[in-house]
Amino acid sequence: MMKNLTDADDSDYSNLHAAIYKRFQKDIYTTYKQIRHICNPRACEKTTLETVKKSLREHWLEHYLNMTLTEAHIVIEYAELFFGLAIK
Repeated sequence: MMKNLTDADDSDYSNLHAAIYKRFQKDIYTTYKQIRHICNPRACEKTTLETVKKSLREHWLEHYLNMTLTEAHIVIEYAELFFGLAIK
């Protein structure tokens, strides 16, 4: 295993970082969708980012997602950075 790591070139690291970034982005979006669903369980209705932020309830997050309000705000910030206008 260590030999493989030392023999790896820059493109291997770039590919690894790209894969990790894509996975993180997908996880953020999935978690954001779960948070949005808690705020508005009618998934067919459009829910704006501002509505999601205003509708957050700590007890719902803890009960349904085992997440604190602070963690939810962090996820929403990352979702804003990654997806911008698509989720507004």
